[in-house]
Amino acid sequence: MSDVARRAQVSPATVSRTLSGVRDVDPELQARVLAAAEELGYRVNLVGRALRQRRTSTVGLIVPDFENPFFSSLAQHLTKAFANPGIDLLVFSADSSLENELRGVQSFIGRQVDALVIIPVHEIESARSVELAATSVATIQLDRRVPGTEAHFVGVDNKIGMRLVGDHVHSSADLARQPVVFVGAEPHSSSAHERLDGFRRWFGDQPPTLLGSFDASWGIEAASRLLADGWRAGTIVTAADVIAIGLLSRLSAAGFSVPEQFRVIGFDGVGVARLAHPTLTTVRQPVETMSLAIRTLIEEPTSGSGSPTSRRIRPEMVIGESSPALD
Repeated sequence: MSDVARRAQVSPATVSRTLSGVRDVDPELQARVLAAAEELGYRVNLVGRALRQRRTSTVGLIVPDFENPFFSSLAQHLTKAFANPGIDLLVFSADSSLENELRGVQSFIGRQVDALVIIPVHEIESARSVELAATSVATIQLDRRVPGTEAHFVGVDNKIGMRLVGDHVHSSADLARQPVVFVGAEPHSSSAHERLDGFRRWFGDQPPTLLGSFDASWGIEAASRLLADGWRAGTIVTAADVIAIGLLSRLSAAGFSVPEQFRVIGFDGVGVARLAHPTLTTVRQPVETMSLAIRTLIEEPTSGSGSPTSRRIRPEMVIGESSPALD
């Protein structure tokens, strides 16, 4: 630091403030320090800084998998949310394995991350991983949750999301000509079962329900099953955009038109939704708001103590061409 200070003609304290990023520095001085550090090949010793500050300025994120583009989008928005306070986000994929999920928690605890954000693989069986994390470091469950744990939760209100779908369908679709059907995921996660429960609340138990997984291949398979069962028109409500994308591709390949014959409605509204053709009607999760809520929880000095909090964020309905509103 002394060498950088001499090269930049500033004090060592200015060098420290600039490279730590914890306090604002005059832009002109900052530019000189960064240029001098680059010329001298100086790099901050992050391990040494962590020992001095007793914090690592890192947050761990464990996602169930990267097959679902929604999780990639969440990671991207969290990275942006943490950039301003200078926190690095480290991401681990559990690859839909409870054993991998536990190993990821143990690995992040061993690296002494300041906080851990986890999207549980399973609503019940991920309890061991979530509890271990919550007893070791400030822990926030995102999108999915294991009930009864000591971890905070931030996620969308799935019941309101399905109510928005119900309002849209009942006001825009001719259900006598395009009867409703639900294509979702097996209720192993809280998001899967909450969306299924929400659908049944607004449409009853009579409409057919096809349950598989959160991926496009299941959407393709579900569309094939519907066509094989003789469906030639319908309003298909899905539990995720990635499922809707698979449905749209299969219906198009089979020569069916959307929305004239089949309406298709998604859930998530980020990432893969922009690839849909026609444009997708979907329930959008406000991932920007969710990311900022997580950052706020992590920055609060009491985030690692006291009773866990739960924040349900209201989604919004986005009308696209796959299920237009009535004029």
